[in-house]
Amino acid sequence: MKEKGQMNMDASQAPDNARTNQQTISHYQDTAYNSQHFLPQKPRQEQGFLRRMITRGQHFSFSETTASITVKGLDDLTPSAFAINENSPKPSYWNETSLNGEALSGWSQVYIVIASLAAGCLMIALPLLYCIFLLGLFFGKSSIADGWDRIYADIFLGLTLYATLPCLLIYGHFRLVNAGYFFLAPFLKARRVFELNRTTGMVTLFKKGKPFFTHPFIEFDCVLMSSPTQQGLLNYSLTLIHRYQNYSVGVPISGSMGANHKVIEYLRFWNMVQRFMDISQPLPDILVLEPARLRDPTTIAYDKVHGRDPRYWRDMTDEEFAHRMKAIEGEQRNTPATGKAIDIFKGPNSKTSARKKPTNKKKK
Repeated sequence: MKEKGQMNMDASQAPDNARTNQQTISHYQDTAYNSQHFLPQKPRQEQGFLRRMITRGQHFSFSETTASITVKGLDDLTPSAFAINENSPKPSYWNETSLNGEALSGWSQVYIVIASLAAGCLMIALPLLYCIFLLGLFFGKSSIADGWDRIYADIFLGLTLYATLPCLLIYGHFRLVNAGYFFLAPFLKARRVFELNRTTGMVTLFKKGKPFFTHPFIEFDCVLMSSPTQQGLLNYSLTLIHRYQNYSVGVPISGSMGANHKVIEYLRFWNMVQRFMDISQPLPDILVLEPARLRDPTTIAYDKVHGRDPRYWRDMTDEEFAHRMKAIEGEQRNTPATGKAIDIFKGPNSKTSARKKPTNKKKK
């Protein structure tokens, strides 16, 4: 891992890095989504009762995108944590090409529960047991030598061999896996759920690790679904529903956010997703996508015009980052989450069709 001082690019390194970035710039395909150029979509067909129930929720329309972002879920990734995995060969879940969603397998969930129990034992239960053991050893007999009999020796050995060492191995393995030093067994690996691809404009849902369906982004309706909890609160899920196929499932895109935020935060996330998929717009300006900005053509041009610092987020301290995210949340409190709605059934010019056309008449 590089130290913070080493992360800043020297002038002598700039040409080499520039050549590397030029070699890895993305190339958009003809199917990529462009809010400025797309064919008007067909009206959705009448749906049956079951289909209407499955897709019931608040619909978010396609719209002009803004720089608005949601900080929910994004503030969990700090610059220091990002720096650890920045040079990892494993691709990020969100880059210039795709936004990928993953979910834990059943065995992975069991593994995490066991690792959590091991951590709890190491931090709370085992230290308490050792303290009780030592107190009994010191105060139970006239001297330590007298107290260290076979019973105490068996208790200490059993506690160490059958509790402490297994917990250390389990939790140690868990920490090493998180740090990227070990590979998980195949049955413990996370399973792919979806992919939103910017370069192709396609949305793919996976089932059992294989593509279940793939369709253009513009053919999906974004629906905010809600369900009550036992406490009477609402859990939210932002889901893409294909407009023309009667699939019984949708694409759950808001997993990284969590399920208990205000509705406007999910609308801001939808704004970010549209901006990511729209090749006429730069990538959302967030920490996880900052390295990818050097490899996306539209974003490269945008950042060059606006003189954006290529390491704006990554060179912050964690405290500066937290302060900035809180400031963004405050600044956005009274601003719209998205731009003007786009009528995808009329075409890309539908958002401006009602505006008065300028005339070329000269003033007398």
